[in-house]
Amino acid sequence: MVCSGSWDCTINLWNVNTSETDDVSVPVKKRKKDGRVEEPQSEGEALTTLVGHTQCVSSVVWLERGIIYSASWDHSIRRWDVETGKDSLNMVINCLDIGGESSALIAAGGSDSVLRILDPRKPGTLSPIFQFASHNSWISSCKWLRKSWFHLVSASYDGQVMLWDLRTAWPVAVIDTHKDNVLCADWWKDDSVISGGVDSKLCISYGISVL
Repeated sequence: MVCSGSWDCTINLWNVNTSETDDVSVPVKKRKKDGRVEEPQSEGEALTTLVGHTQCVSSVVWLERGIIYSASWDHSIRRWDVETGKDSLNMVINCLDIGGESSALIAAGGSDSVLRILDPRKPGTLSPIFQFASHNSWISSCKWLRKSWFHLVSASYDGQVMLWDLRTAWPVAVIDTHKDNVLCADWWKDDSVISGGVDSKLCISYGISVL
C-alpha cells in the first residue's frame, strides 16, 4: 500500500500489488518514446480517498500502519485513521515532520513563527509539549535529526535556519547564510544542514556537532 497527496485536495491509498488489483486495473499499456518501448504500466482506481483538506495536499507521512499524517496549503495538518477515513487531529500549520522519541513526536511550524512539538500519544489534547519562539516570521520547514530524539532544524521566512535541542529553550545554532526567505532545510550526512531560499541559493553548512 502507498498513499499520495494531490492538488485536488485529497489523499488516495493505492494497492501496488498488481495480483490483488487486477479487478480494478485497466489493461496494461506499453508506451513508446523516441522509438523505444518503455516499461509496462498499469492504471487503476484508488482503494480509499481521504477528504477534508480545502486546498492542495503538499505532504503526507505514513509511519504507522493505520495512521497517516498530512499537511496542506490550507495551513493545516491532519491525522487520519486509515480504516475509518476520519481525521482525529486538525491543526493550522505550514510544515510538519515526525520523529523524536520512538519516532512518535510531531514537529510543526506555522505562520505565527512558533515551532511546536506535539505528542499524539496523549489523547484528548492538542497542547504542545514544547514551544520554541525564536523565529521572527513564518516557519517554512522543520526536520528531525533521525539519529537523535532531541534535535531538529527549522527554516523561516526571517532568513534564518535554526538548530534545536528539546532540552534547551534557545536554538543551539543559528545559520544566516541566506539573504531572503528560507523555503526549506534538512539534515545532510548527520553533521551538515542543507537549505534553499528565495535568493535562489542552495547552502550547505558543514561541521555541525550536536550529538
